[in-house]
Amino acid sequence: MSTPTFRPGFRPALVPLLLLSLLPLSHAPALRSQDFAFHDVGARAASLGGAFTAQADDLSAIYYNPAGLAFLDGFRIKTSLTFATREITAYSPAADRTFRTAPHELMGNFFLSWRPLKGISLGAGFYTPYNFDSIWPSYWGGERVSMAAKLQARTFRGVLAVEPVKGLALAAALDFVSMSASWDLRLPFELETYTLPHEIEVMSRHEASGRGTGFALGALWKVFSGLQIGARYQKSATVDLAGRNTFVFPNNLQFGSDTVPDPYAPYISVLQLLNKYYAPQDTTGRLTTPREIAGGILLRPFGRLALNIDAEWQRWSEFGLWQFTSVNAGGVLSPAFTPVYEEFYGIAPDYGVQGVDLALRDSKKLKAGIEYRLGRWFALRGGFARHESSVETAGRTPLYPDPAFDIYSFGAGYEGPLYSIWDEEKTVSRLSIEFFARYAAAKEAVSTLPGLEMSYGARRWVAGVGVGFIF
Repeated sequence: MSTPTFRPGFRPALVPLLLLSLLPLSHAPALRSQDFAFHDVGARAASLGGAFTAQADDLSAIYYNPAGLAFLDGFRIKTSLTFATREITAYSPAADRTFRTAPHELMGNFFLSWRPLKGISLGAGFYTPYNFDSIWPSYWGGERVSMAAKLQARTFRGVLAVEPVKGLALAAALDFVSMSASWDLRLPFELETYTLPHEIEVMSRHEASGRGTGFALGALWKVFSGLQIGARYQKSATVDLAGRNTFVFPNNLQFGSDTVPDPYAPYISVLQLLNKYYAPQDTTGRLTTPREIAGGILLRPFGRLALNIDAEWQRWSEFGLWQFTSVNAGGVLSPAFTPVYEEFYGIAPDYGVQGVDLALRDSKKLKAGIEYRLGRWFALRGGFARHESSVETAGRTPLYPDPAFDIYSFGAGYEGPLYSIWDEEKTVSRLSIEFFARYAAAKEAVSTLPGLEMSYGARRWVAGVGVGFIF
């Protein structure tokens, strides 16, 4: 009887667990973040602080530098899953109170590639590069700007990568962007000619979505074994949004007891009056994903050690207005609130255009990563990134405070043979698996907006796993 030979590759007993991570992740909720581009798309890149433009040696290169696909052989699939907990605080000096929120986050992505001929690769990916989600407590001080806000920009990218000369790869990618946005805020309701029984604020709720297209270009040059240079350009994608604005009235209104005079009868309930004044509206909007330019360099001072440095510019100033406009703006918003009511109460429906100036400016990210290989198949990684705030201090709002982050990350990975569950001598494919963890802390971000002078802070723990197969 022969004695089984030990191989340092991945053991088949763990395959069922790994297959669970390959369940479709496209329906996982997007990560919640108070800034649009905090999270990294790939697990390997995340462990390197996002410094991946010049390395681009796994399928998340589809996002970071699609030219990297030209150097990836075979047919590959890869997915990742990220979990995070987030804390955001807002201190109001006027109320001498700190408001806090710390929701959990979950996001996944999926990539695949195929190299039919040497030097030519095709790839596709589905991921969420931009998102945020915030929910503030009721009547917290900024409720007239934002109670809750959410944005998700999902991208499906198709890639063609070629290696025209040895060591130099070029790529072009086509992006299909699907964006959804929601926003809740409180609108004060007052009458010019009569005093209401008590203060009333109506919840205005927006839901909108749309699609757009863009493209990206990438280049990766392996100058020699110890030096690689990479670059990526991503064009902005404009998305026209269409949706609905609905209204929620306070629960404490009594149908019969809260009344005011009526032009057609002695009295009308405030609840009836609100139903006449606020009518659901079909709305439109427009947002633009930012133009991006990224460049990176990879150095290998000796065989097992790699150093990555990246710089990335994002043109948030072209993002557009966070504004929802009724298709009836400039016309009749509520037919039930007739000119007779307008004259009697001294008000007219004025909610046809609702929006907030996000005061966005262009920003940059600086990233650095280090990878040390423990033998042929295992690697340890670490990274640091500095995410600059994209919001002007004078215009920072509760809707989108966006503090600057310092991000520290580390991780480990395996890429090597996967043996058959029936025959330990037979390799069925190659497996790549990465784990990472990140900690982010934000410096205090102050807002000097009149009436909304607040100090914002944030910190975050993130952990994730990426699993891929190479055939």
